[in-house]
Amino acid sequence: MKNNANRLKLMKIINQASFAMDDVKLFLDTHPSCSEAIEYYKKVKKIRMDAVDEYTREFGPITSYDVDVKDYWNWNDSPLPWEGGNC
Repeated sequence: MKNNANRLKLMKIINQASFAMDDVKLFLDTHPSCSEAIEYYKKVKKIRMDAVDEYTREFGPITSYDVDVKDYWNWNDSPLPWEGGNC
């Protein structure tokens, strides 16, 4: 069985980074040239992207957009992100 603690940890990072990105996007809507907010957005986006990449490598795609289609549709191979965890 795959490491459920790491799965939950990665989902927590993804959720927190997503929230931070959404929050700073609202600020940037009214302050589009704030360099500090832009840098923060870039920093949090990288954290989220790294966590999504690691999650996808270890546990499978988070969304159907993340499926690596070669000759097999692997979206249903592992528990879906909302199944089997206390996220």
